Amino acid sequence: MKRFVVQIAKLAIGCSLLIVAACAVNSGGPPVDYVEVPNPGITMYPDAPATIWVPRKSVESGLPRAGELIKQGYEKATGAKEAAPQAEAPVAVAQQAVPPAPVAVSVPQQPVAAPHAAEAAPALKNRIAVLESGDNGLLMPFSNRVKSVSAGILVDQHELAFLAKDSVIAGKAERGAFSVRLQREYGINVVVFITAPDQFAPGKSVEAAIYDGLGGVLVRTVSARIPQYAGTAGAARDAALDVVLAELAANVKHVVALLPWYGKVVAMEGDRAYINAGKEAGLRIGQILRVYHGGKVIPGLGFEPGARTATLEISGFIGADGAYGVVRDGKGVQANDLVGAE
Repeated sequence: MKRFVVQIAKLAIGCSLLIVAACAVNSGGPPVDYVEVPNPGITMYPDAPATIWVPRKSVESGLPRAGELIKQGYEKATGAKEAAPQAEAPVAVAQQAVPPAPVAVSVPQQPVAAPHAAEAAPALKNRIAVLESGDNGLLMPFSNRVKSVSAGILVDQHELAFLAKDSVIAGKAERGAFSVRLQREYGINVVVFITAPDQFAPGKSVEAAIYDGLGGVLVRTVSARIPQYAGTAGAARDAALDVVLAELAANVKHVVALLPWYGKVVAMEGDRAYINAGKEAGLRIGQILRVYHGGKVIPGLGFEPGARTATLEISGFIGADGAYGVVRDGKGVQANDLVGAE
């Protein structure tokens, strides 16, 4: 049915064009207010005229050509438009099937252990000797206080008693020389001389002079003031003394912690070096130490080690506080060379 309607529409349009053309021919000349235009239906009928006359106003108003009119008539008759040319459809690409999103399930969270930080190597401990200036009776109680605050390795006072009796250590120079001797013979790095006033009374101070054993240099003098207490003896005096010695020992510990640690090579066997420090000093198997040859004293500062000659890897312990290790990255290590922390 639809095809029949289309054919009827085409026929009607063709007839209308022939009628217009026939009227123009029979008139014998151009009508008034008409213009001559090419005949759009000349190709449809062999006997159609080459030109036709149409109203001038139709041409001036932009009347579309007959071909466009025929197209519009066809569309009106069929109720459909010709499909516009479409771009070539893209080739379908096979896509992987997307799995459905997983359903969230609430799971109780287990506590996660924090990563362990790398264990820091323990600070190496200096050997400390405590001596008294004069006969003030504070040597043993002060030594016990220094030991209680763990300022370092406190050397037994009985080992040094005979040396102190035979030495003159009244002045600064004598104390320095005695400190060097203790370092050389006993490996003592720090020597503390405690001095008390002739009369123990509130307001007076007790002093501790700290010397570097390697250079015999006075590092620092710390003091603590005697607090007020009732009476002149007995429990009140002992309590005040305990406060003073506790404060003094804490000050000494602070200063000793600032001093560098050094040990000494006491013997060599091939590439094995024996040193005067071990577990008590805080050394560990596999620990690396620097080896220095010689050194010098810097006035007002302390001891500066000499040239670095090698490294020493601790491989074992010997005696109460000794160790040995294998020489690495160097040579020429000899007795009396110093070792320090890497």
